Amino acid sequence: MRYPSEHKSAARSRILERGARHAKRHGFRASGMDALAGAAGVTTGAVYKHFDGKSDLFAALIETELGRTERRFGTISPEDPSAIGQAWADYLSLQHVKRPEHGCVLPCLASEVATSGPAARAAFQDGLLRIHAIVERWTGSSERAWTLIAQSVGAVMLARAMRDEQVQQDLLTAVERGVERLLNERGSL
Repeated sequence: MRYPSEHKSAARSRILERGARHAKRHGFRASGMDALAGAAGVTTGAVYKHFDGKSDLFAALIETELGRTERRFGTISPEDPSAIGQAWADYLSLQHVKRPEHGCVLPCLASEVATSGPAARAAFQDGLLRIHAIVERWTGSSERAWTLIAQSVGAVMLARAMRDEQVQQDLLTAVERGVERLLNERGSL
């Protein structure tokens, strides 16, 4: 029996969405294809119908996840300092630290991308450059945009590695204040 094209598209989307959640929580390399397929509620064979292999799946997952972040940030106007401030407050929150499967792919999988193949690295760079362009519009500066992104991603990574919630919060608060200063340099907040 042949499935309609929408079914194939929906299955691929489900594999990427649920596979990404699993990978952001447990690590992509540490997850076998069976675990990624199981997280999506499909068989390993079904994953191979959509992707040539694990590296192809990883590149697609990175592209999809960075696209999700791009769409989220892309809806925020550079002229809306309140929304910009809220976006960074949400990013630098304990909820984001404690629930990686629902958050940004950057603090979860950047280190795995760094040692992956060219397709994943290309998807990562392309997606990150699009996010950078959005943040640059907010800050009015490429340098401030890179600083804001790196500080925020780094803060979430470091906080996730810590065991004491108060120390995590102290770190996040300090970086959030730094973000506010960067945004105020342009007058965004």
